[in-house]
Amino acid sequence: MNLRGLVTYVRVLVAPRRAFSDLVVNPTWGWAALCGLGLTLAAVLLSEHAQLHMMALMEAQRMAAMPPGERVREQIAAAQVASLRPTFLVIGALVAPWFVWLLIAIFFWIVALVSGARPKVSWAWTATLNSYAVYGVAGVINATLVALTDPATISRPTDLVRLPSPAMLAPHSQQLAAFLTAYNVGTLWYYVVVFIALETLLRMSRTAAVGVTIAYSLLFGVLAAFGGTSGH
Repeated sequence: MNLRGLVTYVRVLVAPRRAFSDLVVNPTWGWAALCGLGLTLAAVLLSEHAQLHMMALMEAQRMAAMPPGERVREQIAAAQVASLRPTFLVIGALVAPWFVWLLIAIFFWIVALVSGARPKVSWAWTATLNSYAVYGVAGVINATLVALTDPATISRPTDLVRLPSPAMLAPHSQQLAAFLTAYNVGTLWYYVVVFIALETLLRMSRTAAVGVTIAYSLLFGVLAAFGGTSGH
């Protein structure tokens, strides 16, 4: 791997259109994969304490609704795996991105194909991994803010999103608030870069790229809504 891929990856953050124009000529994703995994792992490690606190709290809430006998069995089982949770988080940070990237790349390829752009699968894969630069950096910034937050104030998944978002406009609806976290300043930045990648690298028309990006953001919101209320 030469350093050109790394330079392009960094350029996605500051000059995305130029970066994806370069990727049309020299499609690379090796550095993007390494950096993406590094950013994901960094975000997980920074927010690990808060995530473990939230998981324990949600588990306690779930057990509180169980009959006494079943609750004791669940508590014993939970105590046995509690020490392994940090390891699971690290493994997940290194393994899960590959599956997520694959699903996103397939989605990008299919929608580009439907739009008549005649994309290559490799273009969709390259666009996915390189655009993740923005999502990864935003994730590290968010995780840093989480690490600076008192864990006692974190009781649900939406509390793990500290970047400004419209979620503050829905204090009485947990599901709506979770949906709106998909439109925090970090993800909005990411959606803009995705749009540029679709238009530049996958050669979609501007109208089609806008429509796909909006649909993509809505999918993020729906997944966030389900995840943000999974403990209730």
